[in-house]
Parts: sequence; C-alpha cells; structure tokens
Amino acid sequence: MHERILAIYDADLSVIGELAYAVGKLTGTRSCALCDITHGLNPFGKQAWRSYCEDRPEVEWLHRNEISDEMLAQLPTPLPCVIKQDDHGYLCTLLDTSALMACKGQVERFDQKLTRALSESQPTSDDALAS
Repeated sequence: MHERILAIYDADLSVIGELAYAVGKLTGTRSCALCDITHGLNPFGKQAWRSYCEDRPEVEWLHRNEISDEMLAQLPTPLPCVIKQDDHGYLCTLLDTSALMACKGQVERFDQKLTRALSESQPTSDDALAS
C-alpha cells in the first residue's frame, strides 16, 4: 500500500445522489464544504478546481459511497474531510469539516490549508531518530 491523500465528499456519486444534493443545497437542507470548494453550483466543477486537479494529481476525490463501510467507520473525523492514509493503512485527518468551511468555497484557500497540513503531518528527522 502507498500513502494516499483522500478528499471525501459528504455526498453520494450517482445521478440521484447529485440531484438530491443539488435540491438540498438550494433549499438549505444539505451542505458539504468540500462540494462548495470544488463545484459550488456547477455540476461539472469549478474551472479553478479542474485546473487544481491537474496540478495536484495525488489528491483522490471520493464520494462517501465510493469508500468501503470499513473505512467509513474508521474515519477519524466526520465527512466532509481530507485524510491521509499511510503505507500501513493508518488514517489521519488533514482537513476536517471546519477547516474546509473556512476555505469559503475557494480552491486557493483549500490548497494553502492542504499544503500546510501536509507539511505539518510529515515526520521530521527528529521524529525518525526518536523512534
């Protein structure tokens, strides 16, 4: 297994799931801060996010019904979130819902927060020596 960065939406990938989310978003009964960052009201995704995906191919974008029930149960934080799965399958939170909400739907803010979280989650040489 290799290290993975998973951005997981609090929405399902299906035509019905997308429609249900869109209706809920418009009526104020559903929200997903990650959806706001990547799509807003555009079902095809924001241009800035599509460009970002080309620049950051290491980020896997998944809907909640695209991950196993086992992984869903092991998530260290509620959806939506961005997590890192290490080589041993351990999951750690990079960005939780409140961090995603703080991006205010902006891809640039998301990238800044993710870059910071990734740098803080990397073991330092001192950590390696201590173990």
